[in-house]
Amino acid sequence: MDAVAATEYVEDQAMALSAEEFELLCESVLTESLPPARFSVTAFRQDGGIDIDGSVQNSLLDISLGVQVKQYTPTNTVGSPEIQRFQGALADTGCDTGTVITTSSFTDPATESAARAGIHLVNGSALFESMIELQVGVRRGTELFEPDDTFWKLFGKPDETGPIPSKRIPLANSFDTLDAVLAAIRDTRGTKDDIVATADVSPRHADLYATAGWILGFVHQEWPDDEKHKKRRWSLNRTGARYVAYRVAGLNEEAENLLLDAIRDTEMISCLTGTLRESGSLRHSSLIHRVETESELSHSSAERRASSLGVWLARLPEVSVENGREKTYSWQEP
Repeated sequence: MDAVAATEYVEDQAMALSAEEFELLCESVLTESLPPARFSVTAFRQDGGIDIDGSVQNSLLDISLGVQVKQYTPTNTVGSPEIQRFQGALADTGCDTGTVITTSSFTDPATESAARAGIHLVNGSALFESMIELQVGVRRGTELFEPDDTFWKLFGKPDETGPIPSKRIPLANSFDTLDAVLAAIRDTRGTKDDIVATADVSPRHADLYATAGWILGFVHQEWPDDEKHKKRRWSLNRTGARYVAYRVAGLNEEAENLLLDAIRDTEMISCLTGTLRESGSLRHSSLIHRVETESELSHSSAERRASSLGVWLARLPEVSVENGREKTYSWQEP
């Protein structure tokens, strides 16, 4: 593809995303565009408010900024009332500056309002051209561009069929470490090095617990595992950002409810709780066998993953654990 075709390609892909996925895409573009900066989606969506917050901190700058994104069709332009509401949101949150990103364009009154308020505007053409320049969603060949299909497949839920892939079965048995890693992802650019330094974990645990967050549906993986021209980075989606915000605010009941729902929705836990509901109990050896038969894992790997799955199961109030000669998980109706 030449640059024109590549721009049309990323536009088509971006418009096919859900509203929240589009926010994650914009977060990724912003982070790529400003290497020192940190961006993340906000915990709560508010009409006219801030969808992405960011900061630039170094020895010379300390700037906070808010971003609003609008996934509009080309004929649905952004008007001055929307700019004025966003200006109010910036003032309410104490942001130093702000940016509005849209896939469409801005009316002349909107442009004038933004200029008076010091708000930067990014229309669809500028957004998609920046994606080509930064190689977000495409790869640059010797002369032409090619689609980066693996990048776009990271959006939405996995659609694999057959055995459960090993990456979707957790190897993370400390919820305290999970919380520390999720907080590190929120507060940094979300690279492995960032997580290691901020959460005080090993590089291996940085990967395992970021992946656990992804399994729970709290984390978005921004680059494929085998990516060559980009370093893998993690970011919180809105549910993950809300979970961390609840924990930080001491709203532990709200955080726990989010966590329990996320655990229940994971594929392997859903399989195991289905078995528990039917049979009433499940021994740990049977849990290991179930993991081995339902997944791609070897027996030794299934044993290791089953340990974490047991911890996740035990977190659920509808599951009790008996530590006799062999650990047994029992179903108790809520």
